[in-house]
Amino acid sequence: MAHNRISQEYRDYLKSDDWKERRLILIEEAGNMCQECGATEKLQVHHLKYDNLGAEELGIDVEVDCRGCHRIKELEKGNDLYGEYNQEI
Repeated sequence: MAHNRISQEYRDYLKSDDWKERRLILIEEAGNMCQECGATEKLQVHHLKYDNLGAEELGIDVEVDCRGCHRIKELEKGNDLYGEYNQEI
C-alpha cells in the first residue's frame, strides 16, 4: 500500500478498538519509550509495513516513536500525514 494514499481499510483499522489495544501492547513491548531517542512521552506506533495489520510485530511491522521522531520519519518519506491517524499516549 502506498503510504501517501492511505486506504479506507487502514483508516478504519486505526480507529478500531482492536488497534487501540494492539498499539498499547506494542508500546509496552518497546519499554514505553521511543525506539529512536528514548523519550517516554507522546508515544506513537509507526507502521513500517502494512501487510500484517492486526498482528503487527515490533521491529518488523512497526516501531514505537515519540511524536517528534515519527514526524521526522514521515517528512523524510515525503508524507505530511501527521494528524488524525497518529494516536499517542
